[in-house]
Amino acid sequence: MTGGRNIFSVAVKSVGFAWRTNKGLFLLLILLNIFQGSIVYLQFTSFSAIVDEIILIKQGASNMDGLIRSSIILGLAFLVPTMVSNVVNYFRSKFRLELDMQLDLHKIDKQSELDVGVIESNSYQTLLRSAQEWGTSSMLSLQDFIFSSATSFAGIITSMMILWSLNYWLVVFSILAAAPVYFFYKKYSMEVFRIRYFSLDDHRIISNRISHFEHLQKAVDVILLKLKSWLRSQVSERMESYNKKIVDAERRKSISYNFLSLWYLLFLFLAIALMTKEALAGTMAVGGLLLAFNTYTRFYQTVNGYVESISWTEEAARYAARWFELFDMTPNIKSKENAIRFSYDQPPHVEFRDVSFRYPSESGGSPYVLKNLSFTINPGEKIAIVGVNGAGKTTVIKLLCRIYDPTDGVILINGTDLRELKLEDWHSAIGILFQDFPIYNLTIRESIGVGRISEKIDQQKLEKAARFSGADEFITSYDQLIWKEFKDGIDLSKGQHQRLAVARMFYRNAAITILDEPTASIDAVTEEKIFASLEKNTEGKTVILITHRFSTVKNANKILMMEHGEIIEQGSHKELMLQKGKYADLYIMQAKRYLEEEESIV
Repeated sequence: MTGGRNIFSVAVKSVGFAWRTNKGLFLLLILLNIFQGSIVYLQFTSFSAIVDEIILIKQGASNMDGLIRSSIILGLAFLVPTMVSNVVNYFRSKFRLELDMQLDLHKIDKQSELDVGVIESNSYQTLLRSAQEWGTSSMLSLQDFIFSSATSFAGIITSMMILWSLNYWLVVFSILAAAPVYFFYKKYSMEVFRIRYFSLDDHRIISNRISHFEHLQKAVDVILLKLKSWLRSQVSERMESYNKKIVDAERRKSISYNFLSLWYLLFLFLAIALMTKEALAGTMAVGGLLLAFNTYTRFYQTVNGYVESISWTEEAARYAARWFELFDMTPNIKSKENAIRFSYDQPPHVEFRDVSFRYPSESGGSPYVLKNLSFTINPGEKIAIVGVNGAGKTTVIKLLCRIYDPTDGVILINGTDLRELKLEDWHSAIGILFQDFPIYNLTIRESIGVGRISEKIDQQKLEKAARFSGADEFITSYDQLIWKEFKDGIDLSKGQHQRLAVARMFYRNAAITILDEPTASIDAVTEEKIFASLEKNTEGKTVILITHRFSTVKNANKILMMEHGEIIEQGSHKELMLQKGKYADLYIMQAKRYLEEEESIV
C-alpha cells in the first residue's frame, strides 16, 4: 500500500509533470481557479450590504447611492464568475489534451527504454497491471485536483477571513464541524481501494472470461463447445462476490455519514445561536447575519467537497504512483558510457566462450538453462540450431541479441566483449524473426517497411523482399490495410502474416539474420521457396536458423545440436550423420515419418 508520504511524493511529481507540459497555461489556470474560489464570497458580502442599505434607507439614515453601488457589485459578482468559468473550461480542456498527449508520449519514451528482461519480470508486470487499473485517467485526475485545490483553498481562506471579521468563534465552530470529514473519507476511500486492490486477480479473470465472447477465435470455441454457461457462471460468481464487498463498504459509509451529519448540525446550531445573540445585541447587522450564515454553510460545503475530492484523489494517486514507479525503472541491459561503436555493414565473427545462463529471478536463484556453450560463427556462415522444445535454442538467440547478458562466460564480437559495444549499433546489425512475431495493423507497405523504419521505404526493395518470402502471391496492393476493422481492410491468415514477417527480414537485409521457426505456419511449398531464397539472397550474410524440422537444415555450414541447455553435437549435416548420434537419430526418425505420410497418400 502506498502511504501518505508516497502520495505526497506522487502529487509533487504530478505538479512537476504538469509544469513541464505548459508552464504558462498551468500558472494561468491556477490564478483563474483562485479567483473563482474567492469571487463567490463577493456575492454574499454585496447582498448583505444591499440588505443593510435597505434597512438604513427605511430608517432615513442613507440614500440610494449606496444601494445602487452594492447592486452593481452584486451583478458583477454573478456575471464575472460565469465569464471566468467559461474561460477556465476552455483553457482546462486545452491543458488536459496537451497533458494527455504528453503522458502517452512519456510512457512510450520510458517503457521503450527498458530491456526485455525488465519487461518480463514479475515486478514490472504487476506494476503495469495495477497502473492500468485506472489507466492514464489516474494521472489526469491528479492534475484536475491541483486546479480544484486552488479553488477550494481560495474559498476556505476567504471564508475564514470573513467569519473571523464577524466573530472568531465562528471560525472555531466551522473548523470543529469540518474536522472529522477528512478522517471519514480517508477511512472509506482506503477501504474501497483495498477491496479493488485485492480483487485485481478476480478482475483479470473476469476480463479474460468475457473476452471469450468478444474475440473471434475464442467465440468460435464458445459456440462449438457450448461454453457459455460455464464461462458465464465464473463471471457471475466473481462479480457478485466483488459487488457484495463494495455494497457492504458503502453501507458502513452511509451509516457513518449520518453520525457525521449530526456532528455538523451540532456546531451549525451553536453558530446560529451565536449569530442570533450578536444580532439581538446589535453588534451584528442583519446583512452581517446573512453574510455569517451563508459564509459558514459555504465553508463547510467547500471543506466537505474538497476533502471528498482528496479521498478520491488519494485513490487515483495510488494508481498513478504505479505509473511513476514504472517511469523510474531503469534497464538492466544498456550501453556503457564509453561504449565501442560498431559498423553493421559487414557480418562479424561471433564467438560464444564458456557461456552459461540462468534467467533473473526475484524470488531467488533459478536453474541454469544454458551450460558452458562454446562455438563460433564465421562471417557469412549459415548456422542451424536444432533440438527439441526446451533445449535452450531461443535463449541462445536472446543472449546474442543482448536481450540478456550471460550469467557466466562471454560473447565476443570480432574479439570484443559484446557488453563493450554500443547496444544500438549492435541491434542495427541484427534482423530477427521470432516464432511469436508481432502483427502490424498497417498497410502492406508499412508492415514490410518497418524492417528499416529509419530509412525511406524503397518500393523496389520492398517488392523484392515480398517476392523472396512468397508474400507477393497474395499482395494485390501495397497500400492495402491489414485488419478488417479498418475501412476496406483485410484479414490475413497466420501463414500470410508469417510470410510478411519473413519479407520484413529480407527487407531489413541485416548483417546477421536470425530466424526462429520462420516457417511454422507456412505450407511445405512456400517453405521450400523461402529457404531457397535464403540461400540465394543472403550471400555474404550470416544466417542463424532455429528449427526443430531437421529437413530444412541440411545445407547449413554448421549445425548445433542442443539438449538440456548444452551443445551435444556440432558439425555439418554430413558430419553429424556419420557420427550416428542424437542428430542422426532424430533426422532419420523425422525422415521416416515424412516417407510414411507420403506412402499413405499414395
